Amino acid sequence: MLDVIYRKTQAGLTEIQTRASGLSLKQRQLLIMIDGKTPAHALPMAMPEKDLVHKLLELEWDGLIERAGSLPPKNAAVPAPAPSTAAATAAVAAPGGFTLGLNVVRISAGQVARIRSILHMTNQNHLSGELDDMIGEMEHLVSVADIERCIGRYLQVMKTRGMESAAQTYLAQIRTVVR
Repeated sequence: MLDVIYRKTQAGLTEIQTRASGLSLKQRQLLIMIDGKTPAHALPMAMPEKDLVHKLLELEWDGLIERAGSLPPKNAAVPAPAPSTAAATAAVAAPGGFTLGLNVVRISAGQVARIRSILHMTNQNHLSGELDDMIGEMEHLVSVADIERCIGRYLQVMKTRGMESAAQTYLAQIRTVVR
């Protein structure tokens, strides 16, 4: 997440001029620093990593910033090519029995980014970054079956840690993203 490079959206540029959204001082400072070139970890914000990630996610969800790219993950593997068919039934049960229940094989890059954001936030807040590698690998996935496998792994870890109810809350957000 901190290797992501963000850029301001048109709404973000307007917010800097108008202050219409009522951003906190830290959110506004962060929005101003985002330049479309600097990865999030290199932004000169004096705050804990967890807070920085949270503020970036808030700005992204509010439509004030968007992902412009990212630094390649360390030891990045080349992703397998996605299936070429655009529609088929994908109710493949992932580990933990999780399915998105979609009638497509692929989802959009924007949807994957939002799912990654949700998983990243919960990974940092509840799992101390245990699933960072998996979440980094998700960037190039567009197959629903692959996404379901990642979410299934996330669910297993959350369940093992006794946080199944918190995981269900985040899964509701993920299902909303893909609808």
